[in-house]
Amino acid sequence: MARECLPYLIDRQGCIVIISSIAGLAAGTEVCGYTTAKHGLIGLARSLARDYGPRGVPVNVVCPGWVKTPMADAELKELAQAKGLSLEQTYALVTRDVPLRRPAEPEEIASICRFLASEQASIVTGAVITADGGATIVDVPTLAFCEPA
Repeated sequence: MARECLPYLIDRQGCIVIISSIAGLAAGTEVCGYTTAKHGLIGLARSLARDYGPRGVPVNVVCPGWVKTPMADAELKELAQAKGLSLEQTYALVTRDVPLRRPAEPEEIASICRFLASEQASIVTGAVITADGGATIVDVPTLAFCEPA
């Protein structure tokens, strides 16, 4: 899609915002294909930013963590059933060690994309914006030493 749009983006000084995932920054269990694809999106964005920045096209990436979407709901329903929890309790479970203790709303991710596509972000290119409530700043090996929240 980028290849097809680039002539128009160059002409109009547009931008590209790619949605990856925090799975593009680390590896989860038994999601090799998903993780590889999300890492690849970050590499694609960086390459496009390098190649097309000189032509006036900034390219950036947003890496969300858990976001309340139908895809996340479907994934969590299986975990909810296995643990005998409601969907809301399951979201709380998967975000219990995230500093903000909650998933993102789709509108929150959209607002980051709007910013990156705005004139206010005109100097930003090649950036990877993590929107995960702080999930990727947690030092997971030390969690065993913490008191439950």
